Amino acid sequence: MPGTPPVRPRICITSGRHMLAQGGGHDDTVRGAYSWCVAETGGVPYILPTLGYDREVALTYLDFADGLLFSGGDDIHPSFYGEFVLEKCQAIDEKRDLFEVELLRGALERGMPVLGICRGMQVIAVALGGSLYQDLSYCETAMGFHDGSWAQTGQIPSVTVTPGTVLHRILGGEPLRVNCHHHQLVKTLDPKCRVGAVSVDGTIEAIEVLGSPFVVGVHWHPERMVSQDQRHLELFKALVSAAAAYSEKHTGSSHR
Repeated sequence: MPGTPPVRPRICITSGRHMLAQGGGHDDTVRGAYSWCVAETGGVPYILPTLGYDREVALTYLDFADGLLFSGGDDIHPSFYGEFVLEKCQAIDEKRDLFEVELLRGALERGMPVLGICRGMQVIAVALGGSLYQDLSYCETAMGFHDGSWAQTGQIPSVTVTPGTVLHRILGGEPLRVNCHHHQLVKTLDPKCRVGAVSVDGTIEAIEVLGSPFVVGVHWHPERMVSQDQRHLELFKALVSAAAAYSEKHTGSSHR
């Protein structure tokens, strides 16, 4: 109808499982900044509880969604990339790993837009056949600032965006200051992925999936950097815009 406002795309955001100190069980929680950034850029955020390996539930979520945002969190179990758990690997939640890998594979099959943040980028890399350094100390060329130690000096690190990438189109070519908070790094990438940005020590700080309209992962936390540099909000704008296009394409299908 003339004058009818466009439907705001639905962005489903993954949550972390935090075990309760008393009584057993867990809470599904996620930082509110993710939802704020999605809403601020025109999307409607929905938080997904983690239910473990349940393909039927995962696909039902995808029927409802127009885009996915994989949030930060614990380490991914090294078995997903063919390794044993090493000494410096930290907290693991295999149920979340299984659930998010299932979500991602379903999203890729549908051509659904995806943004992965920190752990979320690692999920994209690992689910598509890549691998990780289980700790910074296992990568000889990595500098120590990735784990957040830069915050003690106030000297925020920066990344260089790769020309010709989706990320370059979104963020431009100027170096971008970022807030790294990860002790693991991408070791290898499947040929289906390409590097979207690197840090000063050459480590991979962003990736994207070739042949997909919008599947991007960044290792920093743009949702916490918006107040310092509005370019970080452009990542969420790009996700919501791609989700709106996905929604329009699939209007009238089973997911609506």
